[in-house]
Amino acid sequence: MSSGSHLSKELHDLIKSIGETRSKQEEDKIIIKEVQQLKTKLNEKNMPQKKVREMLIKAIYIEMLGHDASFVHINAIHLTQSKSLALKRLGYLCCSLFLDNDSELLILLVATLQKDLTSTNVHIVVNALTAVGKLISKTFVNALTEPVLKLLTHSTDIVRKKALMVMQIIRQLNQDCIAEQDYDDRIRRGIQDKEPSVMGAAFNLYHEELKKGAVNKFKPLTGTFVSMLKQIIEHKLHKDYDYHRFPAPWLQIKLLQILTLLGANDLKVSEQIYEVLGTTLRRADDTTINIGYAVTYQCVKCISGIYPQQSLLEQAANSVSRFLKSENNNLKYLGINALTQIVSISQKYVLEHQMTIVDCLESNDDTLKKETLELLYKMTNEQNCEVIIQKLIHFLKTSSDSNFKKDLFVKISLLNEKHAPTQEWFIKTANTLFEYGSEFIDNDVRNNFFKLLIDNFNDIGSEFGVFITEIYSELLKNDLQDNILKIVCWVIGEIGSQIYDQDPNKLNELTQLIILKLDSQLESETTISWILTCLAKLQSARAFQMFDQTRAIFQKYMQSKNLDCQQRAIDFYTLAKFNAALKGSQFITVDPKMQFLDAYVQQERQRGAQPYNPSLQVKAAALGSATEAPSLNFIPYSDTKYGGNKTGTFGTEENKLTTQNPSAPTIAGPWDDTGYNQKQPPPPKPTIATPMSIGSTTGIGSNSSGQTTTKTTMQSMGSGQMGLNTNQSQSTYVPSVRPLPPKEDPNLKEKQKLANQLFAPISQTQQQPSQSTQKKGITTMAASKQMNSNINTNQPQQPKQTAQVLNLLEIDEPLPIQSSQQPIIGTSQGYVQQPQIINQKPIIAQQQQLWSQPTAQIQSIPQQQIKSYIPANINVDQYEQLWERNQNIKEITLQSKIKSEQDFRKMIQTININIIEVIDQEIICAGANAESKSCVLLYGSYSLNGSLELKINSTDPKDAEYILALIKRQFC
Repeated sequence: MSSGSHLSKELHDLIKSIGETRSKQEEDKIIIKEVQQLKTKLNEKNMPQKKVREMLIKAIYIEMLGHDASFVHINAIHLTQSKSLALKRLGYLCCSLFLDNDSELLILLVATLQKDLTSTNVHIVVNALTAVGKLISKTFVNALTEPVLKLLTHSTDIVRKKALMVMQIIRQLNQDCIAEQDYDDRIRRGIQDKEPSVMGAAFNLYHEELKKGAVNKFKPLTGTFVSMLKQIIEHKLHKDYDYHRFPAPWLQIKLLQILTLLGANDLKVSEQIYEVLGTTLRRADDTTINIGYAVTYQCVKCISGIYPQQSLLEQAANSVSRFLKSENNNLKYLGINALTQIVSISQKYVLEHQMTIVDCLESNDDTLKKETLELLYKMTNEQNCEVIIQKLIHFLKTSSDSNFKKDLFVKISLLNEKHAPTQEWFIKTANTLFEYGSEFIDNDVRNNFFKLLIDNFNDIGSEFGVFITEIYSELLKNDLQDNILKIVCWVIGEIGSQIYDQDPNKLNELTQLIILKLDSQLESETTISWILTCLAKLQSARAFQMFDQTRAIFQKYMQSKNLDCQQRAIDFYTLAKFNAALKGSQFITVDPKMQFLDAYVQQERQRGAQPYNPSLQVKAAALGSATEAPSLNFIPYSDTKYGGNKTGTFGTEENKLTTQNPSAPTIAGPWDDTGYNQKQPPPPKPTIATPMSIGSTTGIGSNSSGQTTTKTTMQSMGSGQMGLNTNQSQSTYVPSVRPLPPKEDPNLKEKQKLANQLFAPISQTQQQPSQSTQKKGITTMAASKQMNSNINTNQPQQPKQTAQVLNLLEIDEPLPIQSSQQPIIGTSQGYVQQPQIINQKPIIAQQQQLWSQPTAQIQSIPQQQIKSYIPANINVDQYEQLWERNQNIKEITLQSKIKSEQDFRKMIQTININIIEVIDQEIICAGANAESKSCVLLYGSYSLNGSLELKINSTDPKDAEYILALIKRQFC
């Protein structure tokens, strides 16, 4: 049948004509003509259903092209009442596409949906549930809740699955429709369903509940989820759910996401997850398909999200290296993202991939480059902060993506606040950031940056004031953007006027620089208001002399059309007349007891006024209580009104909330029981206040977690494929690999230099003993926490041989057996802002524990006739290729002692070959003769009554005979 043969000639010609148009105008003409024809035909009576169906398809096509076809909406609703299943399905499809949740026509669908949800035809029920999921709204959610809940016990699995999904939507629209306990019971029954598809739908509901914060409520179900994941990876589900022989990968991913949320910062829950998580990662690593990479990535995220465990971190880092070494940019991106997850726990894992990370920074793939910058942001410390911030600023200069630039703006400011080595470096970096990210400077950014500067000025004194005034006065000599000019005017007006209060020459110089900016081309008139405010602050200084010039400027802008400029000019001009009085106001004697009010108080008391009660009214004012007595609040506002800490950070949404920090010290007011008590200002603090970043969510008073790191040698983890035992002490055959000589990179020296700047501080941190470091300059690092370790580094350890991998596909070029030393694990690593890492024996699958035991010696066979074998690390596809290549197959059926999988594994351990895959009671294994390197493939099937079926396919027939003799002697 040719393509499109089911379409009528009219519909076929319409689609063809639209496809051949060369302009939007031609397309519009065709659509308008077709709309007119549809309106005419729809008014005809007794139209065949086939014609109605075709017209609705045309209407869908018209709406897809962006034109209005609302005149057919009522016809789509009528079609949902058709007795024909095909027309009813088309009607629901059109309603789902044409109508939104707020459409007034939906009320006409409610009765039809209620009827179809109770239908005995499964197909009608499924179509109705699909439409409900698309169209349900708060208006008629109550009318459809009960029919949907009844379908949760339907006999068809697809109905139960869709009913679960619709129940979730109903719960989101109106929580009162389904009680919380009833909702939990229903989704719990969902994960107990015999159909995996219904179980998978229930997993989504659990995941959504966990993301909302209901973690503690579902922690008792951790064992259930672990058991389900274990059964899935052991192929307990039907093969219909396999994808390229990979068992139910999407269910695995969803379960790993659930376990990540359950095990976060909870050691007890995480201990239940460790074993199955390690097994899942090993089995996913064995695949070479994309879905295997997805499960591996999710395992890495789970390992970094739960309570950290050392051996799992090593295993995850080894898996990530496979991604980073790939030539595929998609896999590299996945590796960089996964490495970012691990680096948040420990930075030592980036050392192995320094050059790869540098290459990703130079990549033409913008997405890969952005993800690499995120990794650099996570691994920044005091030693490499300058290099990394320079890199980030470079991308801020060159990027054209506004969203990416805004993200960089926030990240650079955070790093500048946390790791700035000196005051000068911090201020200059902030100025550079303002220069290239001026469009992201808003009122919150400015106000919080001003708060930072004034706090440092109050704490440090004139030294800091002179420093920043000199920097910003130099900036005034250049052409500045308005946002930066506003910051400069505030610094000179607020701090410069106080620093040079007695220096007329410096005040005149600053005033002239500010006046010159009035003649420059400004982007907004609001900038003029900032300049006028700066001049008003400068003229309030004692040594100010340029009154005539400032008055003339204020008088000029009193006629401005901008109301803000006009009002400021009027106010500042009026204040200028009273400068002499304001300057001499400090010589006025203040009566703290306010005795001049005694006569007035006595007069009011005689008239019947209540006497002043300090113990009641002053305390009520201090506590903010309006119930005890009405009174004024004489307590000055606390510094915490700007965000909670001494300095907030700016550039983020969180700073728009001005919540008070309850832990901040209370500032005593000037009023007490005896009246006004004037106190001397406290002496300046000797310490330097921490600068606050543009975009940070922590203030100056916040602690930056220090990082204490110790030298820990990474364990070599092998290839990560299933069947590899890294603790195996035996030697295995490694085929020769002759890689092509790599092309010499002309920029290699520059990349190595950059890598040394980025990663050398991390390497040095790993080699230094754990100690608390006091940061010089602005920020003080918090004392690093020592991590408990179960390994005694004082005891010498014997070197272990690393298990080598046998690749049977490259067996033509044998090499001598090699051995290498297993790195020694040192003291456990200290991690920043993470729970302590558990150091325990690596989680090894049962089959690997068996392989690590020494090969059994067969006493009944003469020593000169004993053969030894080595395991082969291959996957299922390679096994099949080798099986077809070798045709020396030996088949036999025995009555044996093998009645379980554990017994079969013991037999394979005795032979010392590798288990490739286990499915039900069938097992496939691979190995090689240690001397001749001949291939040995074994297929075994056992039963509970001891019947053992074996097929041995070997390059050398003598190997098959020897293995069979060995099995007969030991297990029959």
